[in-house]
Amino acid sequence: MNTTAFYDRLKKSPRPVVVDFWAPWCGPCKMVKPILEKLAKEFTGKVDLWQINADDNQELLKELNIYGIPTLIVFQNGKETLRHVGAKPASALHAMFESLAKGETPSSSAMGLWTRVFRLGAGLAVGVIGYQSEVNWLLMGLGGVIAFSAVYDRCPIWKALTAQVKKLTSRA
Repeated sequence: MNTTAFYDRLKKSPRPVVVDFWAPWCGPCKMVKPILEKLAKEFTGKVDLWQINADDNQELLKELNIYGIPTLIVFQNGKETLRHVGAKPASALHAMFESLAKGETPSSSAMGLWTRVFRLGAGLAVGVIGYQSEVNWLLMGLGGVIAFSAVYDRCPIWKALTAQVKKLTSRA
């Protein structure tokens, strides 16, 4: 789909549109695809799902500043209201479709850029103070934890560990 056709179709859409940019070689895309297709069936007539192969639509990806896949972009009334990069859990995707079906604008749970920058800076500052205070390991560790809090939601190792912990604690 070329850029002009995409925007023309978007303008004509009476419902919110979730656009899934994927590729056949992308593992996370393959994981998310059946979830999205199930949600599209569940919310038929309320929310539209468009699945666009990133390999076949490089011009559109460039126009929309898409640098990673899977990328989900939500459009309401022809305007982008939300963007998710990477695979999201089924519960988050269901909540997004549900809020769109109700006519609400889904909220992003992602941390804002300035919050990330502030946390990274604060963590670095605390770590440096710990280093200059005769190598105070407690302050250096605290600085590391603060800095990590700025990026933990993007860390695949953290996601894998927390998923395992959730599985273990849900059995108990």
